[in-house]
Amino acid sequence: MTKSRLRLFALVLYVGLIFTASSIPGLTPPGPKFAYKDKLAHIVEYAILGGLLFKRIGFSVSRSRLVTFGFLLAVGASVGALDELYQSYVPGRNMDVYDWYADMLGAATGIGVFVFATLSRKSLAPWLGSDEKR
Repeated sequence: MTKSRLRLFALVLYVGLIFTASSIPGLTPPGPKFAYKDKLAHIVEYAILGGLLFKRIGFSVSRSRLVTFGFLLAVGASVGALDELYQSYVPGRNMDVYDWYADMLGAATGIGVFVFATLSRKSLAPWLGSDEKR
């Protein structure tokens, strides 16, 4: 299996995992109870999605960092919106715009980390050794 197909498989599997978790009535994040724990869970969940989106699509959309970031964020936000809409039909779950905001923040964080890491590596390549250029 090629690297591209493996990344696509991981992305599709992860989106399936998000929707599977959304199917569980009354699901709450594990661990100690604290304010906004569910929002933090959404941010982490969608930061992973943002990273997977970048690893699969990356700069194939555009060589422009801003266009790439915007496109990937739109995809991540769309997945989040569809997930919230889906939850409105699951007994014991509800649609929450603030969860969607947390989804978008998470996706932006995940995408931003990878865009920054990729740009940093490229800009530092002349200073790093030959092994780091790959």
